[in-house]
Amino acid sequence: MKIYAETRDQMLTFEQSDRNGTPGLVLGGRQLDYEFIPLGNNRYSLLMDNVSHHLHIVEKDGRYHVHLDGAYFSIRVEDERMRALRELVAHSAATGGTQTVVAPIPGLISRILVTPGQKIAAGEPLIILEAMKMENEIRAENSGIIKEILVDTGRPVEKDLPLLVISRESAES
Repeated sequence: MKIYAETRDQMLTFEQSDRNGTPGLVLGGRQLDYEFIPLGNNRYSLLMDNVSHHLHIVEKDGRYHVHLDGAYFSIRVEDERMRALRELVAHSAATGGTQTVVAPIPGLISRILVTPGQKIAAGEPLIILEAMKMENEIRAENSGIIKEILVDTGRPVEKDLPLLVISRESAES
């Protein structure tokens, strides 16, 4: 499976591989064997091609904030399916169709703050998703009209589950 890692100025595409039980990556046609060891407190040891690296990784807002051997990187990592979904949503929003809002993390639907037919503005809160005893506000990326709500209050949801559909065409009329 292809994996995409995007930093501010670079996009890397690689594939995960397994050679005789040793995990690896194929990057630019080159096989890189690695060993990734969690050390606790978001710290890891990475041995890649017999070179040891120390990492501190924190995931926030869909990005991985990585300190690698003293250098800092903010990276978005996606597999092929997530990349296709993100591009489809972006294309749909740009062309004025509908936008499906998906759960960014697994959790429990605590509150639904909108109703079908309601006009919404970009940035407006749509749903409160409870995860790890915290309430997370899911906000609208674009203005529009709530076309359909696909979940119910009190329902557990997995990451990437569609929550609601926003129609962009009707908002501008």
